[in-house]
Amino acid sequence: MRLLRGHDSWWCLHGSKIARLPLDAVSTDDPDQPDRPVLVEAARTALRQGGFLAERPRDGYSLTVLTSTRCNLGCGYCFQNVEFADDGNPAPDRIPAAHLSPRTIDDILAFTDRMMGTAGFTKLKVLLFGGEPLLNRTGCLTLLRRAREHGMTSAAMVSNGVLLTARTAGELVDAGLRATQITFDGDRDTHDLIRATRNGRGTFDQILRNIADVSAAVGMAWQFRVNVSHRNAHTVPGLLDRLARHVEPSTAGMHIALVDDVGIGYDNRLRHSADLARQVVGWYRHALDLGFRPRPPRAGFHCEFCTIRSGRTGAVVNADGTLYSCWETVGKADMAVGHVRSGYLAPAELTPRWVTCTYNAAEHGTPEETASFHDAVDAALLDELAARGALPHRRSLPGPAASGAAARPGRRTRVATWNPARPWTGR
Repeated sequence: MRLLRGHDSWWCLHGSKIARLPLDAVSTDDPDQPDRPVLVEAARTALRQGGFLAERPRDGYSLTVLTSTRCNLGCGYCFQNVEFADDGNPAPDRIPAAHLSPRTIDDILAFTDRMMGTAGFTKLKVLLFGGEPLLNRTGCLTLLRRAREHGMTSAAMVSNGVLLTARTAGELVDAGLRATQITFDGDRDTHDLIRATRNGRGTFDQILRNIADVSAAVGMAWQFRVNVSHRNAHTVPGLLDRLARHVEPSTAGMHIALVDDVGIGYDNRLRHSADLARQVVGWYRHALDLGFRPRPPRAGFHCEFCTIRSGRTGAVVNADGTLYSCWETVGKADMAVGHVRSGYLAPAELTPRWVTCTYNAAEHGTPEETASFHDAVDAALLDELAARGALPHRRSLPGPAASGAAARPGRRTRVATWNPARPWTGR
């Protein structure tokens, strides 16, 4: 559970569920946890009785498959680089090349059937990953078509967008793909310096053309990620304006994040601070003004692939069938945790290799600065989303008794709750 102080209320986050609470629902005077916000008992009871605090049972298995470890771009900060590369070096050395084959697809789906059977899952979520997944377009299509026979209910792709033509997108959508994430590194000039092809050519205009063509041709949902560093922060508003001219903003999510150094020496001079938090909130407000859909904050970080060991809720599979705990370790032989044919390693071997997301990322501030930054951004974003009616599936619960001079004796406020993930099913 996570409690965030909004403009005139408290936000309570539990998993993907969100509750807006009156100010007197939270205390910061608990002697056992000084200065830490704590739900008062009346608020906790209201949330518990309303089903808000109930854990939602999982019914789906999450599968990430790299269809190719090769990439047509040479981003200097990529966690699949094996050495530091300046922004002007378009071809850094990368992890070993691997290409998904029909036989490996068979092995992956047989492994997935076993894992889903053990867990009692009936639904499969597939994520196409790379490298650049479309460097193996046939592998993407074959995997999606075959996965439908194994319970696939949703599929998404992380792509740089350079090869995503309208024709290719149409074939992918027909095979079951519903959403694509594309990353931008600021507006044209900074993006083309950072996300150039491996022979040094810019990619920004090609990506925008592809997004416009695909949007006109098929029903693709977009998730745009904006990577931010001191190199491109000044260009973010212009990027948002330009994106809004090339895609219907209501079809696109928006996530803004600092670029991490994952141990290869990439420099990002931005630090978590109150000033940066205000700047990021301003970008999100601008994105909302344009019609984009920023993703609502969550209670905490939970990765379906690496949070729980041994692949009980999801797996990351390289193109050769090797298993890893995290996207960021794929292709590193000393971090492999098994193979789809033989399963996961024994616990004694697996434990030292099992890492979680951002395990090797350099910090952007002290733990306190980082927590304060994220709390400020997320609370302000929730205030904005609520004010604009952009938190779906609203319902109300009886809340704790109101306090203060203006409150009538016995008066009760209402607790508004949302579940952005799906319609809330609490009683």
